Amino acid sequence: MRVLISFILLFTVSCTHTIHNHGVPGINIELWSKIQVGDDREKVVHTLGSPTLVSKFDENVWYYVSYKIKQANFLGKRKYSSKSLQISFNQNDEVTDIREINVAERSLAVVD
Repeated sequence: MRVLISFILLFTVSCTHTIHNHGVPGINIELWSKIQVGDDREKVVHTLGSPTLVSKFDENVWYYVSYKIKQANFLGKRKYSSKSLQISFNQNDEVTDIREINVAERSLAVVD
């Protein structure tokens, strides 16, 4: 019985890395490069789909977000990283600015 418990404990502590991909369904980071300054809003929606977020301060600023959560092992701490695309439009619904925002891997805060 001790051998079985020791084996299970050893297995759960030494598991390999597990990576979980998250984001809005349908987001494809490879398609981000197809959006150019001057494109219209309709092309952006056709290419990337609906935005993940629309700015509360300016509805002409859209965000597409993709992120990963990585857990080292069963008992390990989780880490996350993300990539976001910020697209700004003018009053004619044309893309005026495109910015990629990358958040490097960091420890995930645990809220109790």
